[in-house]
Amino acid sequence: MMDKEELEITIDADGKVNIKVAGAKGGKCLDITKPIEDALGEVKVREMTPEYYQQPADPSKVRDNQR
Repeated sequence: MMDKEELEITIDADGKVNIKVAGAKGGKCLDITKPIEDALGEVKVREMTPEYYQQPADPSKVRDNQR
């Protein structure tokens, strides 16, 4: 079963954009948000969720990490 990623993008009254990614483990969230960040400009603050520190469930990556 493939994991599903969800993005929640909010823009406040001052134009501040917040992107929250759920369901993406490890650095995959950065790959997902990079095109959006590039289009919007400078990233002021980046907060990592606990999912960022988890390893992806891809078995081939697990084997690579165990070498």
